[in-house]
Amino acid sequence: MKNSSEIQKLVLGASLTALSVVIDVFFKVILQIPNFGLPFYAIPIIIGAILLGPLYGGIMALVGDAVAVLVVGVSYLPFFALGSMMWGLIPGLLLYKRYNVYRLASVIFLSYILASSINTFAISFYYSVQATIPWFILRTTLIPFNSVIIFMVVKDLHKKLIPIFERYELVKNSTKA
Repeated sequence: MKNSSEIQKLVLGASLTALSVVIDVFFKVILQIPNFGLPFYAIPIIIGAILLGPLYGGIMALVGDAVAVLVVGVSYLPFFALGSMMWGLIPGLLLYKRYNVYRLASVIFLSYILASSINTFAISFYYSVQATIPWFILRTTLIPFNSVIIFMVVKDLHKKLIPIFERYELVKNSTKA
């Protein structure tokens, strides 16, 4: 039975990663702003990290970022992948088996700060410090607004999906809020 559970977790992780790629590509194609994107791709990654843990969350974010970059057709720059990984690692480390709504709000804000900081560093590393300043201002301005949106969506999705995941024994009752 353990193999069945592991296969279910892999399928869930792969499905959430695919959803993340679709969301990421959608916003990159719609916005068409180089080196900038809205982090709504992180929603499936956060849910996966909460349900499956930091290892799955980090791998989901890394794979999702790599696939989205390939689909959009831009250069793969590894430091940006580190920023994406924060969306899987931090929620996985701090919320896996310890989920509650208040912790979720702070974890999303922390993940956003870390991801934005790493992405800002990546822009200065790959391009120039002068290019970093406008992006830093824009990223910082969007953190509160986008954090609230991501929080509300993750909170509601988590609440609606937990009974389904419990039925298939993907999560235990300890992840209820």
